[in-house]
Formats: sequence, C-alpha cells, structure tokens
Amino acid sequence: MVSAKIEPTVGLVTRPGVLAIIALVLLSLPAVADLAKPGFYTSHDGETHTARMAQYWQAMVDGQIPPRFAGTLYNGLGSPILTYIYPLPYFAGSLVHSLGFSFTDSFEIIMALGFIFSGIFSYLWLKEVFQSDRAAALGALFYMWVPYRFLLIYVRGSISENIAYTILPLLFYCLTKLQQKSNALWTAATALSSSLLLLSQNLVALMFLPIIGIYVLLLAFAKKSPRYLVLTIASGIWAISIAAVTYLPAALERKFVRFDEVYALTYLDHFVSLKQLIHSPWGYGFSLTGFDDLMSFQIGLAHLLVLGIFLLILAFQVLSKFKASANTRVLSLFFTLVVATTVILMIPTRATISFWQHFEPITRIDYPWRLLGLTTFALSFIAAYVAKAAKPGLIFIFLVAAVLIANRNHLRINLPAYFDDKFFLNYTNTATQLGEFTPKWRQSTRVPIGFDPATHVELVSGNAKIENVTAISNEVTFDTQVNSDSARVRINKFYFPGWGVQVDGQKLTPFKDLIITDTNTLLLDVEQDASGLMMINLEKGQHQISARFGETKLRLFANLLSLGSLVLALAVLARTNIGHRHPELVEGEGS
Repeated sequence: MVSAKIEPTVGLVTRPGVLAIIALVLLSLPAVADLAKPGFYTSHDGETHTARMAQYWQAMVDGQIPPRFAGTLYNGLGSPILTYIYPLPYFAGSLVHSLGFSFTDSFEIIMALGFIFSGIFSYLWLKEVFQSDRAAALGALFYMWVPYRFLLIYVRGSISENIAYTILPLLFYCLTKLQQKSNALWTAATALSSSLLLLSQNLVALMFLPIIGIYVLLLAFAKKSPRYLVLTIASGIWAISIAAVTYLPAALERKFVRFDEVYALTYLDHFVSLKQLIHSPWGYGFSLTGFDDLMSFQIGLAHLLVLGIFLLILAFQVLSKFKASANTRVLSLFFTLVVATTVILMIPTRATISFWQHFEPITRIDYPWRLLGLTTFALSFIAAYVAKAAKPGLIFIFLVAAVLIANRNHLRINLPAYFDDKFFLNYTNTATQLGEFTPKWRQSTRVPIGFDPATHVELVSGNAKIENVTAISNEVTFDTQVNSDSARVRINKFYFPGWGVQVDGQKLTPFKDLIITDTNTLLLDVEQDASGLMMINLEKGQHQISARFGETKLRLFANLLSLGSLVLALAVLARTNIGHRHPELVEGEGS
C-alpha cells in the first residue's frame, strides 16, 4: 500500500488571489446595483441593442443559423443588419433570454456580468505581469471604476462595447501566458479570446489592434523568442477564421448597403477639448457638434491622480538606485505613451485633424472620443504599476478610496423605461443610427410612413385574390388566384442577396423575373417609399409562391470556415487539458 504525503495547504478562501477576486466582485455590486431596478432605463442605444437582441432571438427560432435577416425592422420590410453587425452581445443575450428572462432583463444581466468579469479578467492579466495581488487588484479596480465604463453602461447603453472591454483583459492575459508557455494550449486560447473580441465589437477591436501588436512585440523582445511571435501571428489568423462567419460577408457584401455613404466624415463633429477630458459635468444627453456636449468625456480625477503619482515614481526611480522590473517599466512607459497619444488624437488641432483626414482606418471609429477606451485601459496598467512600486500600503488604500469616491455619482440610471418582449419582437424602426444597412437599391434610408407592417403581400395591379399568407423573419408564402390576364404582386420585404422566390416551384432570377421595385414603377404615396422590395408578374390561374431567405455561397463558406476553426480550437484546448491532467491517456495513442 502506497501512502501519499500530505502537504500543508492554504484554504481556498484564504488565498490572496481568491480574496482579491472576491473583493473586486463585492466592489462591483454597488456599481451595477441600479441595473437591478424594475423595468428598463433610457439610454442612447439601449433600446436599439435590445431590439437587435430580440430580432436575433427570433431569427434563430425561425431557423436562421446564424441569423442574417431581421424580419420586422423598417416597418416590417426587414433588414440584413444581422449579416453585418457583431453577433456576440445578441447571442449572449439570447442565451440569457432562453432561461426565462425578458429581453430588457437579459440586456441588464449581460451589462452587469460584463462589468464584473472585466474586473476578474483584468486582475488575472495584471497578476501575470506584476506577480502582485495588490497591484493586480488596484489595476482591475481602476479598469472597472472609470467614468468611460459608466458612460457605456448608463448613458450610451452600449452592450457591445461593454462586452468588448470585458474580453480585452482576457485577451491580454492569454497573450501574456502564451509568452510564458508558447504552446498549443495558449495559442488556441489566444485565438478564442481574440475571436470573442472581434465578434463583440469590431470598432474596439480596430482601435486596440496597434496596441495589441506593440504589446506582443515588447513581450517577444523581452523573451527573445521568435517562436512566441510566430504563435501569436498564427493565433491571430486562427481568430479571424473563427470570426469569418461575420467578417467575411461584412467585408465582401458591404457594397450592397449604404454604410459608407451615411458615415462619411462623421468624426469631424465629435472631437473634444482638453477641459472636457480633465473635467466635464456628468450628463445623459448626446455628443453634439462642438464642445457643448450633453455627456461627459472626463478621463477621471482618480485616474489623472494615479498618472501623476506614476510620473513622480518614475522620476524617483531615475534619480535613485531603486530598480523596478525592466519588463514592467517598459510596458508602463508604453502605456503612458498610449495615454498621451490618445489624448492628443481626441483634441482638434491642425495636426490631429490632418492625421484623421489622411489615415483612413482611424475614421472607421466614427467618434474621436471613443479613444477614451484606450486611455482608460492604459491607465489601469499604470495604476497597477503604482501599487507595485509604491511600498507604503497607505498609498494603495488612498487610491482605492479615491477611485471609489471620484466615481460615486456615475452609478445610476437616468429615467426608468418599461417595454415588454412583444415591443422588441415587433420592433419596426431601423435599430441603427443612420439606416446604414439599407440595401443600395432602395431610394432612401428612412422608415416608410403609413405602411402597415402586417401587409406582407400586396396586389399592385390586375385582378387577383391573395390568401393563405404566412410570414416569419426569413420566409413568406402565399397562394394567389389571378382572374385577369395578368397581375402584379409585391412581397413587402427588402431584397437582399440570399432571398430566393419560387412561383409554382420555378425559381425566379433577381432583377429579371424577380423585379426589384423603384419609386418610378408604382403610383404610391411618396412617404411610403416602396423601393427595394420584391415584385413578380403572374399569369392567369392559381399559383403558389414562396420567398425564403438563405445563405449565399460566400456566407455558407464563411459558416463552415468559422465552425471548423472553432471546433479545432476547442479540440486543442480539450486535448491539451486532458494531456496535462492524464498524460498516460495521450502517450499511449501512438504517432
């Protein structure tokens, strides 16, 4: 009989790391407590995000896997919006809704969980970098308790950006572990976390791309490991493959919608002043032209304070013999540069405006103040550095108190609102800001006025009887009895590649047999704007018509590529974990 040597262990709840995470969770609760109030709350985008969530859910119920076409938007004419937008927030919300929660409750639950887990993930990342519970905890607290995060939650209601800022520290954690291990497990984990960022909010991913790239280069240089660099590049390609389900159609089918038309030069109206960044009154209004905005763009007084302390510590380190970790010092200097650069790019000077005008990728973020996300992310790292370098515990306690007190007034909803699920399932607006996902063959981007969304099929000319109409998000079927020599019938859905219409089993060719209407073909009230819809000519007799939205060859390829890449990543994670825990199961498989 073999006896095992029992080593003395520390209880789970007494481990410093566990205690730090528990403390972060507890400090998160007051920040999201207002989300637990009955009903919903007014915000810039909360209503439209929840409508997208409901449309996503309904599309899945209707058999759209993945969802592409929202059936009730544009007053029932539908929209291909789900083909283009980031799906993760709406998929996550749909999962919560499937547990029995309303759509508004699902929205608020995802918001709260995103905030809480952003602190946990940030702690894990900073713990790997600084090897200090105190440093990681303070950095995580500064990452959560920052005006811009509360702006996203309570003012803008941007569930997508909130989730993206949850995923970001997880990605940086995986990148750091990959530097340490440089194996298949962390390559797959980095690929998965990168894909989650891409699928949560494309603009945040775009903003952070150069930051991620430089961070990787600094880690590679510190380790002097070309292998790490190669694996990171491989994980990036892998991540793009996982996210291809959205990004491939969004990139190659962008030409079918009016996105680029409506968003041209938006950024010119939304720079901010230095005064606004230092301090601006908290408000629930909108970003306006000029500096008289009705929402706050302050970096945060506690965050500016920690930046000042960091600069003092840095000066002391330069003048003394005290040496901090070379790696953490280089990284902190890099993130200080990020703070300085983003602040400069948000302020309208001749040089910055010229940069925005001549560097097209940055214009995709639409609003210069979005760079506040980069600023505050960098400052959380700097806060961790201060906690590590500043020996007295009083400084740590002082900064904890400072960040909590400075943001105490940013934790509440504006006006309560009340919506039932039916409102969002039958949402008839665009669920966008400018109607940017309107198909190009439509004459305008506006929602038609006076149109009955329940009128799925309409007789335009001739004598015919329409009956047995059934309609879901991706399908319309009906029967017609044409009594005149011919008749013209309109299917009140926007045409978009993927729609297939059959008359008596015969498939019609779009823009030929299947007519895509314009305003000159119909004698209708101009306010109804029936352009961009599907119309067919029918001969005398009985007909069965079906219109169904499906995948194009491109989207089908994207679906298969994403599924295969995801399964491979999960298989690598499963296999490596099994191999670590039970090496005998892997070693016996042979070559």
